Amino acid sequence: MIRVESVAKSYGKVQALADVSFEVGKGEVFGLLGANGSGKSTLNRCLATLLRPDAGRLIVAGFDIAEAPDAVRARLGYLAEHPVVHPSLSAEEFLRFIGGLRGLRSAEVGRRIDRWLALFELEPARHQAIGGYSQGMLRKVALAAALLDEPEVVLLDEPTNGLDPPSVWLFRQVVANLKEQGCTELLSSPVLPLVQQACDRVGILAAGRIRAVGTLDELRAEAGRPEADLEELFLHFSGLDRAMLERLADAGLRS
Repeated sequence: MIRVESVAKSYGKVQALADVSFEVGKGEVFGLLGANGSGKSTLNRCLATLLRPDAGRLIVAGFDIAEAPDAVRARLGYLAEHPVVHPSLSAEEFLRFIGGLRGLRSAEVGRRIDRWLALFELEPARHQAIGGYSQGMLRKVALAAALLDEPEVVLLDEPTNGLDPPSVWLFRQVVANLKEQGCTELLSSPVLPLVQQACDRVGILAAGRIRAVGTLDELRAEAGRPEADLEELFLHFSGLDRAMLERLADAGLRS
């Protein structure tokens, strides 16, 4: 459902992505891990048809993004790291607006809005202006908007930012439910326990390049660390374990 083939993207002299390749199967939850500046959000924006890569090919839901961007958009839900909402609109008004853009009928939009607002405990605030919402409430509205038309593929860029622990737990159940329905999910998050629990496979991105892809057991085998958790594996493959130890030593500290 998602195929990334030798994708590269630069901003002037800064190379954000370099020869990135991996695939995500139908109904798979794929975790994309990387430190700040590793290229995660750039790759998500390319997949969401918001940026055009300098080289390579992107296939989403069977459609080449360069050749059929509208077909991709019709099958894709995207929760951006910094989602754009209309602060003067209420949650209901904003979601109805999104439903109209997606071509959903009014009655169906209303049913789906009721479902998501109830699930995310936003019903009491449904008629309040979004501009007065907390960060967590904004995130829930943006997630509801991304899932409103039940897309085949969902891109989730740091989806739990601002969410409290009960809401993070609820989000995990949403991810699992989408998987059961056959939805393909690309999950980018710095919350490694969430990724380890929710994802079937993981790709580790560092300095714009994929350093490793696999299940937790496959990554352990490749690293030669049979007992490692995802945090250790992420630091190992991204090279941050060595860099951090050197910084500790320079500061006169010990790990």
